[in-house]
Amino acid sequence: MKKSLLALTLFLLTPTFANAIDLSEDGSLKLTGFYNITGAKVLSGSALGKSTPWTYQQWQCPCSMQAWEYAGVYEKSKGFQFDQESLLGIQIKKDFSPTFSATTQIISRANNPNKGSRPTVDWLYATWTPKQDSPWTFQAGKMRIPLYYYSDYLYIGYAYPWVRPAPDVYGWPIYAYNGANLSYRMQLGQSEWASTISAWTGGYTQKNNAYDTLIYYTTPTHESWKKILGVSVAANNGIVDVRAMYMRYKDTLWQDQVGGGKLYLVNNQSTQIMGVSANMDYKNWLIKAEVDRYQQVDASKGLNNIYKYALVGVGYQFGSWTPMYTYSQYTTVNEPTEGRKTQYLSLRWDFRQDTALKIQYDISKDKSHYPYPFFGDSKLFSVSLQGIF
Repeated sequence: MKKSLLALTLFLLTPTFANAIDLSEDGSLKLTGFYNITGAKVLSGSALGKSTPWTYQQWQCPCSMQAWEYAGVYEKSKGFQFDQESLLGIQIKKDFSPTFSATTQIISRANNPNKGSRPTVDWLYATWTPKQDSPWTFQAGKMRIPLYYYSDYLYIGYAYPWVRPAPDVYGWPIYAYNGANLSYRMQLGQSEWASTISAWTGGYTQKNNAYDTLIYYTTPTHESWKKILGVSVAANNGIVDVRAMYMRYKDTLWQDQVGGGKLYLVNNQSTQIMGVSANMDYKNWLIKAEVDRYQQVDASKGLNNIYKYALVGVGYQFGSWTPMYTYSQYTTVNEPTEGRKTQYLSLRWDFRQDTALKIQYDISKDKSHYPYPFFGDSKLFSVSLQGIF
């Protein structure tokens, strides 16, 4: 995995490794790309203790939610599906000078209810450093919110050992922001440890959000995160990588009413998310761990929404093969509880440079206390071809 992560780092930060495509004679305009061809099949499932098929919203269950941001759901009745998570992405970077550049990332998804099936611009930002070797970096534009360890390359499957990061942890209705960030990199004394401190601010509004509309309300529902303020501190020594994150923002969730006006489900509510991740890549061993907490509490409005979510995984690399066991869970603190616990067995095969084939078996248990069947328990088999170019 170290080789994979090194190639990915080069891909994300300075796309100058051998596979980058020059789009200009002077080499200042480069293109890199990535793809995930992912298929999965629900093997079995049940809800409220019964295996009788049921319907949740527009899905025929047994079913399995695997992509909350874009409402990617596999249904047992549809057999093997390749239309929920497969995607193709390109990243184009233009260097205007040694210290100033612009980057855009465009993704075409097989399933994209947020924007239809057309390609979408996930990133569009400018990067500036005071000088070439400066520890300071400044960026402004549209970027992913760095809520999680894998946020920046959540859809670059080649970056991680699983078919996908645990859906129990990864997935919120708003995943991008328009704004700015800064980071400062430094060496910690004479040690092998290096640290990066980052801060970001901005906001984002998603109309007819797939997460809210399709999964929870069925009526077109809009969400806006404003006045985002976040900070993270990360440190690594080439073996251990740790990161702590805290972010707060104002959340508004609403529906348009017939005849005009808005029905506010949440209005300008103070919300905070915090998280800690710790990863180790030592010799052939891999350990992945992440713990997060979402909190939206306002006693005067009757709001007491608290989510806890976490994952831990252990893997071992045998040459080009990396088997791994992972456990994840999430739960709300108050009734009616929504929760899930999932175990994953995954196998990654790096059978050629910059390309990996993965298979995965998930056993997921629905721990929600709803009076109606939610997504329920499920067993899911997935296979994915993932690479960068």
